[in-house]
Amino acid sequence: MKKIVYTFIFFNVILFSSAFTQTKEELLKDGINYVYNLKFDSAEINFNKVILSEPKSPEGYFFYSLVQWWKIYLNKNDESKDEIFFQRIEKTLEVTDNLLEKNKQDMNALFYKGGSLGYRGLLWSMREKWLKAANDGRDAINYFNKIYEKNPENKDALFGLGIYNYFAEYVPDSYPYLKPLMLIFPKGDKIKGLEQIKESSQYGKYSKTEAKFILAYIYLFYEKNYAQAEFYSKQLNSEFPQNPVFEKYLYSSYVGLGKINEAYQGWKRVAEKCKNYEFGYENWYLHREANYYTAMCMMYMKRLGEAAEYLNKAEELTYYLDKDETNIGSNIFLLLGKYYDIINNREKAIFYYNKVLDMKNFGETHSEAEKYKNNPYK
Repeated sequence: MKKIVYTFIFFNVILFSSAFTQTKEELLKDGINYVYNLKFDSAEINFNKVILSEPKSPEGYFFYSLVQWWKIYLNKNDESKDEIFFQRIEKTLEVTDNLLEKNKQDMNALFYKGGSLGYRGLLWSMREKWLKAANDGRDAINYFNKIYEKNPENKDALFGLGIYNYFAEYVPDSYPYLKPLMLIFPKGDKIKGLEQIKESSQYGKYSKTEAKFILAYIYLFYEKNYAQAEFYSKQLNSEFPQNPVFEKYLYSSYVGLGKINEAYQGWKRVAEKCKNYEFGYENWYLHREANYYTAMCMMYMKRLGEAAEYLNKAEELTYYLDKDETNIGSNIFLLLGKYYDIINNREKAIFYYNKVLDMKNFGETHSEAEKYKNNPYK
């Protein structure tokens, strides 16, 4: 029994003392890098060391919350991890509020309170809880504005402002039903927002990687500027090769740029990683996406026999995953129609074009399906 007690004490002394072998900034920066490389256990150890050494400061708690955020982001359809994230954010807010009760101008507390509300708002928006997302977003931007007014050199606060400026203009234009919610916000500015995020990606203390990630996301999905998406996602993939999000952004940008061989090689690797359940890739939605893009590239390369295997897997996963109609599901059926036209199975091609037309219209899926239903795809 004494041995067990001594071992326990020894372990805790080592853990406690090791918290001081690195500075707080080193622990945080290394921990952030661990998060992006999906080394979540190592990241949590670092952030817990920061919490242990400074239990009344918000940094350790905030980044500890972001570990859970990335666990969620890897598989956004799985809501089982949400509650832990909310609990960690609540703890961070409790710590920041304690500091702000003593000093309303505590810039550090204001920043981490704004960041916590911002990320919580992001999760609410992912879950389509728009009112909660709007309330958190409005409060977060107020905190970032206060910080930036006092210290324009704070590039991490600038990152929060940049995200706000971009999406505050984009959201009401793209989602008209959300316009009433946006009345409570200041007017956004997409161009200014992009410049602010870029500045953060170069000079931010802790936000450099997250800023590059947001830029890759914006250029890929919203701006359709695939050259810029490639620029940022290639940097991210090079620095954090174990992160499937950065990897798929890079290969998606290759598709957009027409770099078919690079896209094929990349997406095929992702499909293999998913098939082998590698850590971070044990995600059926990513597996479907990888099969879809691999098949698409093979069809461009006239490798039809090999494309069929990936197309069939993508179709199988669509039936398994989708309870509602989805953009990728519709595009998979459209690609199947094209495939069967190429191999001269007109009856089956029309079957899939009709499936697309029976679904909601995603982008140009209906116009393409109608076009190829009347005139075979070649």
